[in-house]
Amino acid sequence: MHYIIVTELQSPGEEPVCKVKGLPSADVNTLESCFLDLHLPCKNLEDFIEVDFSGVDVLNILCGLDFRYRVVSQCMAIEITAIGGRTMKIQKIFWTMAKE
Repeated sequence: MHYIIVTELQSPGEEPVCKVKGLPSADVNTLESCFLDLHLPCKNLEDFIEVDFSGVDVLNILCGLDFRYRVVSQCMAIEITAIGGRTMKIQKIFWTMAKE
């Protein structure tokens, strides 16, 4: 089994940001191509790939025929952060996915 982690971060009034960590390099290239085909700019960083896209939409791509991952678990947390004198709530949703 190969496991990956998908994380969605969203604060009120902003677009969600999704991060995918643990993909093999071949899958990273395929996922990056999928995002570019959808005209979604993404960042391929050292440990993860990041895109301004809904986590559920990323899950749908990863569960599709190109990747065949499945969701193993999900959890959610709300982080309260002070930025520039303002208090913001950031919702974080984590999915663990697996592929045989």
